[in-house]
Amino acid sequence: MMKLTDWRVLVVDDEQDFQSIMVPILQHAQIEVESAFTAEDALDKLKNNPPTVVIIDLMLPGMDGFELVEAMKNDPRLSSIPTVAVTAYDTINVFEEARRAGFTAYFPKPIKAISFVDELVTLLDMAS
Repeated sequence: MMKLTDWRVLVVDDEQDFQSIMVPILQHAQIEVESAFTAEDALDKLKNNPPTVVIIDLMLPGMDGFELVEAMKNDPRLSSIPTVAVTAYDTINVFEEARRAGFTAYFPKPIKAISFVDELVTLLDMAS
């Protein structure tokens, strides 16, 4: 796995509060971070500069997180980028739906700031 300082992460979440927590967590680990507040904005950013991993809220306005990951899986340039589902609606059904949709990893909100980056690295290592 590449060094964290070589990672680029796109965080896709419409909630400013979540962005204001997640971005500093990743930056503290010396990870380059870009934000998108909609799936449509994320697709534009993905096509211009594909990141190492995309963290996607499942419940987005307009195109939701499931539709975004489907669009990524259908685009040969984006299909190999790992995707991480995050959601406040944490149930076993949502977890299973996220896995079936093709998400690489899944985290319920609220994110545990202390352990998130380590858990993310572990899950992505296991998936590769």
